[in-house]
Amino acid sequence: MTSWTFLLSVALVLLYSSILCSLGCDLSQGLQEDFSLLNQMSTFSLVPCLKDRINFNFPKEAMEGNQLQREDAKVIVHEMLQQIFTLFSQNAAPAAWNQTQVMQLLIGLDQQMEKLERCLAQNVEWEEPSLGSKNSRLALRSYFQGMSQYLEGKKYSHCAWELIRIEIRKYFLRRNELSVPQIIDCFLKTKHSFIREFFFLYQLKIFKLLYYLKT
Repeated sequence: MTSWTFLLSVALVLLYSSILCSLGCDLSQGLQEDFSLLNQMSTFSLVPCLKDRINFNFPKEAMEGNQLQREDAKVIVHEMLQQIFTLFSQNAAPAAWNQTQVMQLLIGLDQQMEKLERCLAQNVEWEEPSLGSKNSRLALRSYFQGMSQYLEGKKYSHCAWELIRIEIRKYFLRRNELSVPQIIDCFLKTKHSFIREFFFLYQLKIFKLLYYLKT
């Protein structure tokens, strides 16, 4: 199989697999809109805030490797969205921010969570998450609790909120790290034998292609 033929075959199989596995769970458009709102809601310069920067220690290790199996990635994304929604809804955002866009962000997050809940309700693991999923969710809650404590310690200053906004933006960039395990899981769970056979025959090349696309 030539390189171009292989790439075309992979593209077609990925497309077909994504249709079979999505079950209405494709959040890419909604998350992109949320990312845009986070970018647009403030035009405040970060220069005066640089002195207040800290490392919030995103639990990257808990999001990788064998921790993510089957529906775990979707459960973790739901937890992230819930924590972001709580952070922005329970604490008053700076008056200088575009309040309409802040509200649009909250509405968008709520819609994405509802969409994920409908999707996860079709899978028993939504009721009985794996140990890896539970550990990752606990790590995420600790991460967001740290941000809440930071805001409180800074008396919800404008600079503190700006740094939180930038930190939250990183999530929307990191979300693609959860997509590769989901795609691989689609290959493994599919009932269509030709997709499974294609995956096992070319799995090394597919892994390389997926991680190249992720980066």
